[in-house]
Amino acid sequence: MNKVIMQLWEESERGWGVRPDGCSLHLSVTDRKDFIDKIYKSRQDMNNVPDEYDRVSGDEMEVFVEDSLFELIKVKGTVRLLENELNNLINLEELTIKI
Repeated sequence: MNKVIMQLWEESERGWGVRPDGCSLHLSVTDRKDFIDKIYKSRQDMNNVPDEYDRVSGDEMEVFVEDSLFELIKVKGTVRLLENELNNLINLEELTIKI
């Protein structure tokens, strides 16, 4: 198992409320910060709040992932997982959250 940084996300949709929206996986805390900064910077010029958007939920966490996922994160820098993908990886014990 390989240590990476996980950030949970949530989605806000007008008329529907807020729901979990998966996570992003990063090699380091710095990579996580850069990824989040890039997303939020792209929203600075928006005059109106969109009907649907995602945002971070809580702080980063150390998690452990299997080799194949770790290799993908190394290649891509950041991997974004949908909520069902995250749950599947946890259930298959391919992603373990450090408590």
